[in-house]
Amino acid sequence: MKTSPISFRPSRSLASRLDALHDRTGIPKGQLVEALADEAERARRYPGIAFRGPELKRRAWIIGSSLDAWEVVQVWQDLQEDSEAVRSQLGLTDRQISLALAYYREFSDEINQALGRSRRSLSELKIAYPFIEALEVEV
Repeated sequence: MKTSPISFRPSRSLASRLDALHDRTGIPKGQLVEALADEAERARRYPGIAFRGPELKRRAWIIGSSLDAWEVVQVWQDLQEDSEAVRSQLGLTDRQISLALAYYREFSDEINQALGRSRRSLSELKIAYPFIEALEVEV
């Protein structure tokens, strides 16, 4: 649900960069400004979180690691919420793990969507990608 509009007059430099970003992505400038503001606010509220990925499909990742926040949460869940095991397995600090979990608490829908995509069964993947070949290994 959208709130009431706000007035925004960017500097010429920012307006020029927004125009270039719009030209490159085709995303309307209002939508770009909203996405950029949302990312900036989240990064300020969660120091140590940054964003990467294609426009409008960007994901939170943990600075100082190669891991997205959802990947840390997935390992934390898989290891029965044992932060010590997560630290040992992923080589993260307690702060990085706490940061990922705090982000998850606030943005659980976003993280749960990524977890859902990651946890698809082989049969679901074969339906989604009928052209791929899968190597099945019995353990």
